[in-house]
Amino acid sequence: MRALRNRLVPRGRTLPAGERGSVTLENIIIWPVVMVFMFGFFQFALWLHARDLAHGAATSAYYEARLYDGNIPDAQAVGRAVLEASGGTIEGANVVVTKNVTTVTVTVTGNTALIVPGWPGSGVSETVTGPVERFVAP
Repeated sequence: MRALRNRLVPRGRTLPAGERGSVTLENIIIWPVVMVFMFGFFQFALWLHARDLAHGAATSAYYEARLYDGNIPDAQAVGRAVLEASGGTIEGANVVVTKNVTTVTVTVTGNTALIVPGWPGSGVSETVTGPVERFVAP
């Protein structure tokens, strides 16, 4: 037992009475809290990245749909192409384009991958709305 104690305690130091194992107990309490904060930060960063990608896909689809001769299927294809080029960060992505005479609205929805199981708020939804390009005769 003396040899084990000498390896654990640096030379010249002794453990105070009643302090055997206190460091281990502190680590059992502190490290799970640190890990939850760390993985929570990574999950939040992944959600922000997915939100940015969804906004980029919605913007690209909007620019395609707002053209004078633009149509909804082409705009949806452009939005999906942007999402596929991102490497699948957004799971189950859906691109919805609605167009009327004056405005175009594009909504991209989906879910981010979960690092922390049961983490709330993994859904992503971005909407871009703007005017339609029109030809006005002089």
